[in-house]
Amino acid sequence: MRRLLLDFGGVVIKTPFELLHRIGSPGWTGPFDPTGDDLWREMQTGGITERHYWHTRASQAFPEDEDPVTVLMDRLFAPPSDEVVRPQIRTLIDETAPAVLTNDLARFHPPEWLERMELAGSFEPLIDLSFTGFLKPSEDAYRHALEVLGSPADEVVFVDDQPLNITGATRFGLRTVWFDVTDPGGSVSRIREAIR
Repeated sequence: MRRLLLDFGGVVIKTPFELLHRIGSPGWTGPFDPTGDDLWREMQTGGITERHYWHTRASQAFPEDEDPVTVLMDRLFAPPSDEVVRPQIRTLIDETAPAVLTNDLARFHPPEWLERMELAGSFEPLIDLSFTGFLKPSEDAYRHALEVLGSPADEVVFVDDQPLNITGATRFGLRTVWFDVTDPGGSVSRIREAIR
């Protein structure tokens, strides 16, 4: 079986868009209706970073807060975990003990949040690029992940919901599966096939 390397936000946990009911209906549609979200489309082409996207959206929702991203993520991703973690992925985690490669876990969630989500210790290992100076889709991100894993690229299946990150990983030589957040069940089936 090939080693499984998962993105965190959008793959292990739901996207913020799936949890917007917790703060009302701000009208951000992201991957669920890209035509209705100009800022999302700009991010998808590499015009802005994902950090920029969420900072802009959080500032719109909480303009008076000094750290609107933290406020937004705290509201959207508060427990219980069964409302936040994808059930299909939780089963896959139990079966495969995957590793995680994420850009911004420490930026979006405090350290104790993983324990509250009942995810602490679930990943072997959890690689957070928040403070490395490079992020996906930089090849440095994938090189770093392979060094930590001690695995060659062709023995690792990388899963991400962002097409730019999938493109970067594919160029680097990783086997990849794009996680379609509009079809989690189908995406998990494709992951299972890829890691055989």
